Amino acid sequence: MQRVVVLFLALAVFAATGPAAAQVTSIVPADLAATWQLVSLERGVSSEKPERNQQPRGLLILDSAGNVFEWVGTNPRQEPDAPAVDPVKALADYSGFWGRYRVDAAQKRMVFNARGAVSPNVSAREFSRTVERSGDRLTLTSIDEPHSRGGARWVYERIPPIEAPGPTFRKAAGFWEYVVEKRTTTAGELLSEQKRGGPSTIVYTPAGYVGVHFLPINRTPTPFAGDVPTPEEARAAVQGYIGYYGALTVYPGEVFHNLMSAMSNVPGTILRRFAVFSKDGNELNVNFAPARDQQGRMVVTSVTLRRISGEAEMLGNNKK
Repeated sequence: MQRVVVLFLALAVFAATGPAAAQVTSIVPADLAATWQLVSLERGVSSEKPERNQQPRGLLILDSAGNVFEWVGTNPRQEPDAPAVDPVKALADYSGFWGRYRVDAAQKRMVFNARGAVSPNVSAREFSRTVERSGDRLTLTSIDEPHSRGGARWVYERIPPIEAPGPTFRKAAGFWEYVVEKRTTTAGELLSEQKRGGPSTIVYTPAGYVGVHFLPINRTPTPFAGDVPTPEEARAAVQGYIGYYGALTVYPGEVFHNLMSAMSNVPGTILRRFAVFSKDGNELNVNFAPARDQQGRMVVTSVTLRRISGEAEMLGNNKK
């Protein structure tokens, strides 16, 4: 009988300290740093019957330095000219932002400061979400952000880093802030130089994904008068905005963006870009393939980016 009691106690201790209990639930930035894929989205969670989106596509990228990128698409099919034809619907179907975040572990809350966003009402805005983590699942619930439609709940699942990344891949990993873009001839003649109307970014993740938020050229986003934009407000917000996420393929000196959800391009499009790093690795020029303009000149568009974070910050404590 005594041996049975001892065995029972041993099993009880194992149950309390076994795999389920040992599951990582930390919500400090070093443990949250990862690529998180959207697996569930509910709207109207404050009501009795929340509405679950059937085929959401989205990506949440967090690093240990407090940088964040999010993209959410709720339209499983997209026509090439959809944003131009119905910009109000485009803004209803696609959302996301990038910027900074901090964690209030005691309150189980994440506070976001959006530097740039799909919606002008989110750009330069601070808002909060409750956060719960269970192993590789991360659940965020809106508290006070625009366009939350009666409260929203996002469930994300962590994607592990790829195996054996090459040197170009590791050098590219990180948050990159847009600086300027130029058009030059292949002979070196500068044709134009312009900037986006607000903070913009490209993010390359160790899990093999890419995220882009590029605000319109030379135009600061103007907030909507209400929560739902007028057709004119929506058209102004969509025109010139580039946003998407996709799978990343890296070759020596080249990066391929394989679009999975996009407001400004057709999902399934593959964007081939040439990557040129500065000697210290903190500046990246993403160059388009040369193309002939209307004057018959071979022209290259080049986007200059400045490093915000790198592979170490992207991985945090999640190196496996």
